[in-house]
Amino acid sequence: MNRVESTLEMKNITKYYGSNTALNDVSLSFEKNTLYGIFGRNGAGKTTLLDIITSRIFPDQGKVLCSGYDIDTHPRIIQDRCCYMPERHYFPLRLKVSALFRMGKMSFAGYDESYADRLCNAFGLNVEQKYGQLSRGHQSIFRIILGLASGAAITIFDEPVLGLDAVARDRFYSELIETYTRDPRLFIIATHYIEESADLFNEAIIIKDGSVIRQAPIEKLLADAFYVSGRSDRVDLFIKGRTVMAVHTVSDLKTAVVEGNLKEEKPVPGLRLSPLTIQKLFIHLTNSRNEQESRR
Repeated sequence: MNRVESTLEMKNITKYYGSNTALNDVSLSFEKNTLYGIFGRNGAGKTTLLDIITSRIFPDQGKVLCSGYDIDTHPRIIQDRCCYMPERHYFPLRLKVSALFRMGKMSFAGYDESYADRLCNAFGLNVEQKYGQLSRGHQSIFRIILGLASGAAITIFDEPVLGLDAVARDRFYSELIETYTRDPRLFIIATHYIEESADLFNEAIIIKDGSVIRQAPIEKLLADAFYVSGRSDRVDLFIKGRTVMAVHTVSDLKTAVVEGNLKEEKPVPGLRLSPLTIQKLFIHLTNSRNEQESRR
């Protein structure tokens, strides 16, 4: 089989849990040597997506390809190339951290032991403690170190910074960029920390109710929506015939989130046009219909 351009492909993936559709006809392409951020509200399907990519669970419909091979019929393809650090740990609580790192060294051909040691010192991780004795934050740090040091061609983190303070989160982001710059590989990271991590990613993937609603570079996402605010009647006139993502009204003042390129808009007397942050864009994209309009 010929090697295809994308390292990973999900084709028409659907997954049910009873009557609940966790993923609905999801198709994605992950290019090699690229940083992807996956964003979605709780229950959107992020973890299910990652579990299917890594063969922890299997889809009811569709398939996952790794370098052109179906991982259902060629499971070693993903097993040999991927390091997945899930949010929920699956490590023996009774084992020391040092023993778990030795297991990591045996599991990943590209494992960098000296880099792992340096990260343990940088993050203040005591390798002589048992995994079960670590705080939630230090368990997250262990998974971060193992993932970064694995050297795996496909490295996946699910909520890697849960339990970490701002300093530790910033250190992770710095180490991630340093590792990626030194040894580019495919990183896929699902996180709730959208605003502070957005600059890390080449592309963002936004999931809502089991469906992918956006996949694009952060700059492209932000270029496709903006705020318009002013007197209600003037805003109503401006947004007529446009695609509106959300509306907020306070007395006679209205703010709307409109799809479109702010740079292509001309100034309008009495109205203020302004850009969104990625956090606000995510909120507006993933709000339910009932949440999209508010009035005071």
